[in-house]
Amino acid sequence: MEEHFRVRIEADSIIVLLDGEIVMDMIQECKMEMENLLARDECREMVVDLSGVTFMDSSGVGFLIGLRRRAEAAGRRFSLRNPSPPIRKLLDMLKLSDFFSLPPVLEDAAPVE
Repeated sequence: MEEHFRVRIEADSIIVLLDGEIVMDMIQECKMEMENLLARDECREMVVDLSGVTFMDSSGVGFLIGLRRRAEAAGRRFSLRNPSPPIRKLLDMLKLSDFFSLPPVLEDAAPVE
């Protein structure tokens, strides 16, 4: 089985680094592991890093929405960070940037002459 995520513990936060394509096959592989991570007593926050994600279909979007809801139901904070450009564009297009509390993208400033 190909690994699509890595986990790192930082204080009371669990950092999940997702890689590659977030599609239905990948979700089935890691859904139970995410549930187990949220159940850990030391977990106060789950941060999902999307910097390595190259593609996400609708099942991937649904997975992230469900993961946030499960985290909050368990009394955990949840956040996304570092979405790759195509994933940020997708989340913006679907109007989910506010739902996931992503900071605004700073537009490249015009050079000063």
